[in-house]
Amino acid sequence: MKKFRILLLLFATLFMLAACSNSEDDDNKHSQKNAPKNVQNISEEDIFSSSKTGEKISTAEMNKAIEKYLDVNSDIIDNKYLMQYKLDRQTGTDTKITDKQAQRLSKLSQNAVKNDVRFKKFIESNDLPEGYKPHAERILKYFTALNSTIKNVDKDIEELDYQPQNKLNVVDVSAKHAGDVNGKQQKKIKQFLEKHDINSDAIDK
Repeated sequence: MKKFRILLLLFATLFMLAACSNSEDDDNKHSQKNAPKNVQNISEEDIFSSSKTGEKISTAEMNKAIEKYLDVNSDIIDNKYLMQYKLDRQTGTDTKITDKQAQRLSKLSQNAVKNDVRFKKFIESNDLPEGYKPHAERILKYFTALNSTIKNVDKDIEELDYQPQNKLNVVDVSAKHAGDVNGKQQKKIKQFLEKHDINSDAIDK
């Protein structure tokens, strides 16, 4: 009986320790089922950038530019899902948006906009390889729409200050962008990327 009580106490202690560990606010300590692991924070240096204007872009350079733009979007999507996962876990009397979360979402929003604007300028201001422009525009339109929920995050957070019970959604695409983000557009983009050996997991997220 004494041994049984000791074992019971040991299991209870282990359970409590596991529960405490799971509650830690760590980007890489959560279930893969609910949110991506090893999320990369995005800085100014990470986002797409090019100073070229009026130049003829080679196929190799164009493929690299598209891959860079997509890699940043992959990280943006991971950050969105991680933030949504954390926001959804906050219940009861928890503050829905903390200052730290608001700052992170605002920064993510700014970098998403910069990534889109710079890539758009690049494809509009240069002579792209034959047949590339419509596909580059489709890719830009797809991810601009996909990230539309993060673009107005500052305004959404401000509104939450006045309506604290409202939940912030930074993942779902609004109905007005559904035509730009759907299986048909996704398939066209994937076919183009495969044809030109452009590697990215952004389109599958």
